[in-house]
Parts: sequence; structure tokens; C-alpha cells
Amino acid sequence: LRHLHGKDRGWESIYPNNDKNAMMSFHDIRRYGTKGKWAILSYGNGVVTALQARKSLIEKGAIKSEDELDIIDCPYISAVPDGLKEVITDYEGIVFADICKEGPGGNVLSSMITMLHAEELLPDKWVFVGAPRTYNPLGSTVTFLNVPDIEEAFKKILSGEKLPLNTNQNIA
Repeated sequence: LRHLHGKDRGWESIYPNNDKNAMMSFHDIRRYGTKGKWAILSYGNGVVTALQARKSLIEKGAIKSEDELDIIDCPYISAVPDGLKEVITDYEGIVFADICKEGPGGNVLSSMITMLHAEELLPDKWVFVGAPRTYNPLGSTVTFLNVPDIEEAFKKILSGEKLPLNTNQNIA
């Protein structure tokens, strides 16, 4: 995977991308943008999907520029990394975009949300979106976390709209 949009080579970067030229620790995060009042937090392939969603949100006029919406890559998913604790209070709202299927025992970001809430670090506006809870036919990507699902979740944060209980998204 090299490209985010067309043939832009947008997924290529130097690793590690820090001043110390050291490997990332478990508590490090990567941010794509540092000025936004909103963020999408994900890991793995979800980061690519989140970056694609941000561009689509700009194209559809939901946000004006990348500076409004940061993407947080949080590769350490067993606990809340210190790097996330340091920056999460910078945001008015966050979309937690989980590449795992929604449902009991299925998604790892639910645990992170609970830990952030317990430490009173969760922003007032947040929403969870996960991959659809469905059978995945071989070779099909329709059941993966996708750009339209992330866009819809982000729009819920912007509007403050409450979500029905039968969706895979939750808003506080």
C-alpha cells in the first residue's frame, strides 16, 4: 500500500518520523495534523481509511481543510498510550474508528474508550464506529470499516445528533 488517493504515494513516509530517529515505543502515537479541534482515532488499516475520509469530508464541504480534523494513529491498543493521554484533551470531539467488527468482544477501541472515561479524559463529544457485524464473503471489502461510515460518524459529532440504539455507533 503506497497510495491514499489515486497515485499520490501519500502513505509513504520515513519511519521513524521523530527527532530522535528511534523506534516508536508502545506509548507513542502518530498524528496526521496537530491543529484540528476534531480527531479520528484508529489503528492499522483504519488510519488509511480515516485519511481517505478526511479528504472526502473536505470535498463534500463538511470541513474546509485538513487543519480542522486530525487523524491519530494509535498502534498500541492494549491500553491507553501516554502519547494519547497527552493530546486527547486538545480535541472537542473524537471519532473512534475501529477496524474490528462491532459487537461483544469484537472491537478493541471499546476498552480504550472505557479507560479514557474512567480517567476523565474522554471529550464531551465522541462517537464509535466499527466494521459492520456481518459475514464477510471471500474477497469482499464491503464489510470492512469504510469511508462512508467514518463520514457519517463524524457528521453526528458535528450535529450533536443522538444515535438510535440499533446502530454500531454511540455518542456521549
